[in-house]
Amino acid sequence: MTKTPALSTETPEALEQLLSQLAFGSELHFESGFCDHWNLLTSKSNKAALHVVTAGTLWMAIPGRLQEQVQLQAGDAIFFSHSFRHWLSDKPVDEQTSEVDFANFCVPDHLERGLVCYDIAVESPLTANLFQVMPDYIHLPASQQSGRLSPLIQLIRQEAAARQPGYQAAISRLSDVVVLHLLRQVLSDDSMNQGLLAALKDPALRRVILAIMDKPGADWTVDSMAALAFLSKSAFAERCHKVMAMTAKSLLDQLRLQRCRYLLIHSEFSLELIADQIGYQSATAFIRFFKQHESLSPGDFRALHY
Repeated sequence: MTKTPALSTETPEALEQLLSQLAFGSELHFESGFCDHWNLLTSKSNKAALHVVTAGTLWMAIPGRLQEQVQLQAGDAIFFSHSFRHWLSDKPVDEQTSEVDFANFCVPDHLERGLVCYDIAVESPLTANLFQVMPDYIHLPASQQSGRLSPLIQLIRQEAAARQPGYQAAISRLSDVVVLHLLRQVLSDDSMNQGLLAALKDPALRRVILAIMDKPGADWTVDSMAALAFLSKSAFAERCHKVMAMTAKSLLDQLRLQRCRYLLIHSEFSLELIADQIGYQSATAFIRFFKQHESLSPGDFRALHY
């Protein structure tokens, strides 16, 4: 009978090992204040992003998902694990909201509302994999920022408000540290560290996740995944349940779903090609799989993020 290795997802060593392998580069993308009534619909890119509210309040909303829009307060940070279109506005967004002439409401000295935005370039496969299994966005209110993250964000707010010579370079340099501390909090916080994120801190499950993400279209079975984790089939199933609260089949489905969502947003691949890349023999089977998990077709999903 195979003995299940002790779970290591809560050890500082496992977290340190994961964080030390991440590689990314942050660059200041946008920094300004706003006045009067304004809104902005961002465009998508091939980079992750971090927004820090430096003054006042604003709203973030995603087209097609307006029911989950978030109000951001001064000091809040919101991290986007990959780029997709989203609204930033002085008030809640509805179906009738249209873009305004943003330049008319952009003021440099942060009189009423202020925002600093970073682009985050992924510089290693592990970082790309981590970002892909994270939620689309993570909102960290100022009141919930732990450790050194809050003082770092406060320093960014101070630099943005003072606008002394070299302030843009200063907040650009700070951004990498902010992202690292944000990831540390996300990976350490039990309320956010669930599912695939929790599995990435477990060495045995991490091997499986990285292998599936590298070849999502391979003929994966519970046996082959268990062998890769150096566990018996039953021990692997138990580990998936304990660490992620999901079955081995759900693990595979979630990783394939994450991959096809990414391809639908960031590529122009046909549904047939995406189906082949994630292990489905036909576009029809892929569409059925996608609708089962997302409650809308791949075409409709892609249109929302065009």
